[in-house]
Amino acid sequence: MSASPSELEQVLHDYMDVTRRLQETHEALQREVVRLRDELAAKNRELEVGRRLAALGELAAGLAHEVRNPLGAIQLYSGLLKQKCAQLEPALGLIEKMELGIQAIDAVVRDALALAPRCRPGCVHLLSETIAATQNNCRQKLQEHQVRLVVRMPKRAVYVRAEPDGLQRVLLNLVCNAAEAANPGGRIDLRVAAGRQGKVEIRVRDDGPGLSDEALERMFDPFFTTKQNGTGLGLTIARRLVESYGGTLSARNHAAGGAEFSIVLPTADQEAEHGPSAAPHTSAA
Repeated sequence: MSASPSELEQVLHDYMDVTRRLQETHEALQREVVRLRDELAAKNRELEVGRRLAALGELAAGLAHEVRNPLGAIQLYSGLLKQKCAQLEPALGLIEKMELGIQAIDAVVRDALALAPRCRPGCVHLLSETIAATQNNCRQKLQEHQVRLVVRMPKRAVYVRAEPDGLQRVLLNLVCNAAEAANPGGRIDLRVAAGRQGKVEIRVRDDGPGLSDEALERMFDPFFTTKQNGTGLGLTIARRLVESYGGTLSARNHAAGGAEFSIVLPTADQEAEHGPSAAPHTSAA
């Protein structure tokens, strides 16, 4: 018994419908494979960067400790020599130049040690105090570039598990970089958002031209820099410090323009560790 034209048409319609759905499923699977492949490649790059940084940090820490011992002795003897030569102007001038060189070497040693940071257990502090200290220390840089810093804090006080000096160094690096990237007369937004699950996010955003694709991909690599006189270690050290506190540091181009850096850190129970909260603040520099 042969099928009627209407039945054949229905079979053909069903066949085409199944074919279309199979094609859509195939295309969706292809897109998912591409997405997963890109995600895996990004994770592999992050893992490789982490391995290189760990090795570099251990090497730098060992070298820094070896340099610091004789450097301390040179500093001591330089001070004693300066006391002995207090009446000899030419000798004092040479000693002062020596001391400037020693200070420069010491700064390099500190940077090297920062590549292998260690967060002391139980190190908890009030985040607003570190941000206030950062505001004070970056005022000159902001004035040089004619940029305004606007800070927005949550209503409640936030305590973080991080060393104040190290976190201040990270924030100062980000704010100073943002000041250099911002347009004259522009502004930098530093916003703190206390989220759930024991995390707090600190965002630093400028209104400059944003970051190039190469900078976005390599900016945390050691010795990569877009500055003429940069060492390429500032952001590398910043990420190492944040990761040593159990947090993350990332960068992106903001949809409204400019670059935005995001720090995510674990928070602490301020009532249990420090007593009642201090009053939060919002300010502009």
